[in-house]
Parts: sequence; C-alpha cells; structure tokens
Amino acid sequence: MTTLVVLVLLAVVALPARAGADALSTTLDGVAKRILDVKDLKGKKVGVESFAMGGGQFTELGGHLADRLDVALTGFAAPSGVEMVTRQHLCDVIRENKLWVDDRFDPSLHKKLGRLGQADFMVAGRVVAAGGQASVSVRVLDTETGRQVWADAVTLPLDRMLGELAARAVVGDGCGTPSQTAAAAPEPTEAQRERLDVKIWTDKPSYRIGDTIRFGLRVNRDAYVTLVNIGTSGDVTIIFPNRFHPTFFVRGGVDVMIPPADAGFTLTVKPPGGFDQVRAIATSEPVQFQAGDFGSTSVFRSLDQTQTRNLAVEIKSERERMTPGKWAEATIAVEVRP
Repeated sequence: MTTLVVLVLLAVVALPARAGADALSTTLDGVAKRILDVKDLKGKKVGVESFAMGGGQFTELGGHLADRLDVALTGFAAPSGVEMVTRQHLCDVIRENKLWVDDRFDPSLHKKLGRLGQADFMVAGRVVAAGGQASVSVRVLDTETGRQVWADAVTLPLDRMLGELAARAVVGDGCGTPSQTAAAAPEPTEAQRERLDVKIWTDKPSYRIGDTIRFGLRVNRDAYVTLVNIGTSGDVTIIFPNRFHPTFFVRGGVDVMIPPADAGFTLTVKPPGGFDQVRAIATSEPVQFQAGDFGSTSVFRSLDQTQTRNLAVEIKSERERMTPGKWAEATIAVEVRP
C-alpha cells in the first residue's frame, strides 16, 4: 500500500512539468508549421538566431526557445522545400567573424549571417516574461533586404524550468558560451614562434560616420594576406589586396597601412552605425580568395551575395587543406557611431 501511494505522488508531482513541456512543443510546432507555409521560403535556406529578451539582453531562455523552434522547423522542413541552416553553423560564423560584440546588438546581424552563414531568411524573436507567462514574438526576415515576410506572437506558460532559464543571462558570443577569464599564456616554444601569425588594427578604437579610418596589418614572417571588411551595412569588401597594393604578398615584420600615407585618397566611415568586422587571413602558400580585377574605378573589390558565400566556402576549404602553422587569422570589431 505504501509503494502505491509513493508512485501516485510521484506521478502527480511530475504532471505540471510534463504538461508545460507538452504545451511548449505544441506551441512551437504550430509556429514552425506556419513559418514553413510562407511561400517566400520555398527552395530557400533558413536559420534561427537566439531570441532576445524584452530589454535586449540575452538569457538561456531565448537560446532554449530558439533551439526548440529550430528542432521543430527541421522536423517539418523537408516536405516544405525548405533547407535549414544549423544553429551550430551560425554560431561558428558569429565566432569566426566576431559578429557578436560584448552584449551590444549589431543592427546588421541578420544580413551578415545571411551572407556569411548562407541563410536566405532568418527567424528572429523577442521574449517578454511577466506574470508567470512569456510572450514570444517571432519574425522571419529576408537577410538581403531586411524585409519582414512573416510575423506572429504566442504566449507560453512560464513554468519553473523556463523561469530559471529566463533568469540566467548569456554572456560571451550570444551562442550560450560563457565568457571565461583567460589564463596567462605560457612562454611560447620555438615551434610556436615559427608558426605564422597575423595582427590587424585600426588607427582609433571607434569612429563616427564621416570619420576617416586606416587599417594596419603585420605578419611575423613572409606571407600572403587577404583582408576582408564586413561593413556595418552587412556588405563585404576585400580591402587587401587592392588597386594600390595589387599583390597580396607581405614581408614579415613590416607594417602595412591601408590606405598608405602617400595613397592620395582616404577611407571614410559610411552609415549606418553599428559594427565593422575586419578579418585578416594569412597563408604561407600563395592563396588568393575571390580573385578578380577592380574594374575601371574601384579601389577595393565589393562582393555580392553569391561571391560572399563563395568566399566563406573557399576560406573553410583552404583552412582545412592547409598544414597547421601555415595558416593564421585575426579578426577585430570596430564600433561605428552615428
């Protein structure tokens, strides 16, 4: 008799959590099906980014809801003619290109993820938790134009588990990876000193629209360098090599400034405000990404959506092919203020 009572009590205690989980699955399955009914998405690639809270900050709840919606979309996507871009891939793109800057939202994140992460559409969301409930607004955005093609809002019961997730802030890169204090670097070995290394910088830590800007790069030994600028607008430009420095070979230990002091032109920071990411890729072997001419008037090479996606594929392929120690990367994020 005692055993029976215990089992009944356990079942009763487990019911609320189970009911909450079922309600969440049912709600997000419904959202996923409605998203996949959008005609614009047929034959396209779709990704899901972490959902922000009402104040703009990110918590584990936003990541959890995005993960669950991603699972639901993936389960229903194939018959709908939609290809899902995994959240892990999008997080890798964010980390490689430093698209997440502290806890500040980059207004061009959708376009940057679209171009670099191969997603034609991004599912974005915002969560407002209050009174034991979570109001979740969900939007589907065209990554190239920023056009909103679909939107809806649902209300979820905020059970104990979801409430705990809402209280836990996400720090670091926005992908759920906590930031950690780096340990002191050990003294480099002789082999490590021989590894290729590249450094990049700007002449100021931040800029206002209309300011002039200069980039600098340096490698520790002779190398072939490509410098890619991911602008605040989401547009991608190869700024080195360029018309005034058409070769991508750089001598070791020599500072290269872009533009050089005697170039006869300046680089001006353009709107909108946000974050510029500058990524340097150095190789010991001659590898040129998205090779081409600069046209009749261009100083740099601006890449369209297809070229940008091809660039991401080329970088991944060459990095996997290259012998360790013959490949180096560095990325910086530069704030542009209105």
